Amino acid sequence: MALPIVAQDKSQQLEKFVNQTLEEIDIIPGVSVAVVKDDGIVFTKGFGLSNLETGEKATEKTNFYIASSTKAFNGLLATELAAEGRLDLNRDISTYKPFSEFENREVFEGVSVQDLLSHTSGIDNPYLSFLLAYSGDYTDERILKVTEQFTEKNENGKAFEYTNFGYYMFALLLKYELGEDWRELLDQKLFTPCQMDRATAYVSESENRAAPHIGLFPGKVEVAKFKTDKTMHAAGGLLLNAEDAGNFLSLYLNDGKLKDAQIFEDNVILESYAPKADQNDDEKREFTRIKYGNGWNIGTYNDDKVVFHFGGYTGFASHISFMPEQKIGVAVFVNHEIGMPVANMIAEYAYDLYNDNSTELARHEKMLKKKLPSMLEGIQKGQIKHEEKMAARQWQLKFPKENYSGTFRNENFGTVKVWLEDEEFWVSCGNMETVATAFPEDNCMRVELVPRSGTIIQFLSEDGDLNKINWRGEIFTRIKIE
Repeated sequence: MALPIVAQDKSQQLEKFVNQTLEEIDIIPGVSVAVVKDDGIVFTKGFGLSNLETGEKATEKTNFYIASSTKAFNGLLATELAAEGRLDLNRDISTYKPFSEFENREVFEGVSVQDLLSHTSGIDNPYLSFLLAYSGDYTDERILKVTEQFTEKNENGKAFEYTNFGYYMFALLLKYELGEDWRELLDQKLFTPCQMDRATAYVSESENRAAPHIGLFPGKVEVAKFKTDKTMHAAGGLLLNAEDAGNFLSLYLNDGKLKDAQIFEDNVILESYAPKADQNDDEKREFTRIKYGNGWNIGTYNDDKVVFHFGGYTGFASHISFMPEQKIGVAVFVNHEIGMPVANMIAEYAYDLYNDNSTELARHEKMLKKKLPSMLEGIQKGQIKHEEKMAARQWQLKFPKENYSGTFRNENFGTVKVWLEDEEFWVSCGNMETVATAFPEDNCMRVELVPRSGTIIQFLSEDGDLNKINWRGEIFTRIKIE
């Protein structure tokens, strides 16, 4: 039987593994890691660079955007508000503002707050993610209007379906029923009492933050456009560093306590990750997904119970998890577009290291030499084919180039701007901006306003004038800018 590795050696061994990971996948700028064991943080460290352009190093204090891992924080917030008697999670949301004030509120009837938190509401909306997570081109009034007019029932009813929608609705309920902002509530209930001094939902208030990076080849990795305050939302809107993640996980391993201070009652912590929905996930993963609680997946890793949430967005990946029975928690943040498998592999190694699964460590080290480089090579080959395909396309524009420039408006999606600059077409929508490329159909251009996600803009001709475009299945009409 292998002898347990002493704590200092474990830290050195984990540090060595992370450094080896960055050597094997040399396009990833930076990583930050936290490990919590029993009643405290046993490891926090940043690796590599926070920003390739500035050369700033990543540290345990560097904030990373954690995307959908935000749901775990708002799931805990909801559970705490219920314990305080301020919310009834089993109550129909149609009896809460703003839904109770909608003329068209039938679709919201029979949906509880709990349904929103566990992705079993049975309803969704085709516009909200685009507005809230990507463009930021909205007003509060338009969000309410779009929510009321275009929320619709899912084909599969109230079966589990993972989306951001429920957490958008939860934020609306807090704002209009309680008169509270989810961001301020998290600061009041969690960040301040847990000394999570840098955790924030405001990009404008976070100075020491990692930049998002995209690019699949050495020497061609670049900084991507960062989110704005308006695109930080309740389903994916937090900046967090390793130290603060360690404090958050400590709550879950110590029945709501942090450094002997009872921040949350133990029943609140337990209830936040108690199973609420079956996932029926057939995909083969190291971290299985069996149930879902309030913002937490419940599953297994190596047959051990693990509670977790991952998050991914342009240029970022996050992994936050804990094993309640082994009292171990791990957080890994990466600032690159292919960071998710890297974050998970580091987390797997950390669990096996601190659980003294020495035979598994050798497997991880072997996989590091084979799996990640092979995965990257496959992605790179696919990207080369994609670029060759794009380069072979020819423009099919039937009018002078300047005729395609303009500002186009859609009541639901917002404003799209098209302009010529150095003989290239640039396209923007809210916080998103990109160079358009050719598409082999008349009066069309391809855009990747969200990197790696191409869509087609079709210009519509009316009596020789290009006054409308068709984009994302919606018609945008040219408007005059005074």
